[in-house]
Amino acid sequence: MSYYMVIRKKRDTDFPSLSEVVRNGYLSTVNNVWKNAIFQELTFESMILISAILFICFGVPLHLTIISVPIVLLTLYISIYLSIFMKVAQFLYETPTLDCWVAEVYEPYFSTKNPENCWYKMIDESEIDNIRIDGLKRRIIGTVAVTKHKQKEDWTWLFRLVVDKRYRRKGIGMKLVNEVQNWARENRYNNIELVISECQEGCRDLFNNAGFEIKQLYHKKIFAGLVTLQMFQLQCEVRSTF
Repeated sequence: MSYYMVIRKKRDTDFPSLSEVVRNGYLSTVNNVWKNAIFQELTFESMILISAILFICFGVPLHLTIISVPIVLLTLYISIYLSIFMKVAQFLYETPTLDCWVAEVYEPYFSTKNPENCWYKMIDESEIDNIRIDGLKRRIIGTVAVTKHKQKEDWTWLFRLVVDKRYRRKGIGMKLVNEVQNWARENRYNNIELVISECQEGCRDLFNNAGFEIKQLYHKKIFAGLVTLQMFQLQCEVRSTF
């Protein structure tokens, strides 16, 4: 059986599949953010406050005020989930893109293999007509986009880098980042910047291998101050080919 992969520019017809990949990719970080939030001071303070309200205002026996723990944890999880969901909507519908790429695979329709155990041959988009795609289904499994830098005209901002978790550790993320770097050179951009959080596993190693360096470390309060995350602002210098 043959398995192929191509990195290409986004088409208008890709939006439904692209949206699903982006949504699933960002929502896959919910658990990491939630685990990070559990051990923050504000979470414990919220548990104590709710226990006190149940005991003082509603007369709940002290030993039953332990119910505050699941209440706080569930509320925290739902808040994080909804916040990330809305962030995805912002990325998809509000943030303008200068350009966007997708990673698309061609797989046998009736294959029972786990994608993690499959080898995909990387081909150029122009080679698709030269292979037999009868019996192969297409699926978008990754994407990346660039937008204008808010401060510098000759810099660009990389965002929305996502790869389906079943297809990670295959070099797809690196291929997508390389497309952005090549595009930046061709379009006379001197630097690429982006921001990732401590909860985005694997991203730092990927960008480090792609030539990005840490420009700034800072803490960001999110979800109405319920969670504080360490953020990494990364930068990569690219040289124009002109």
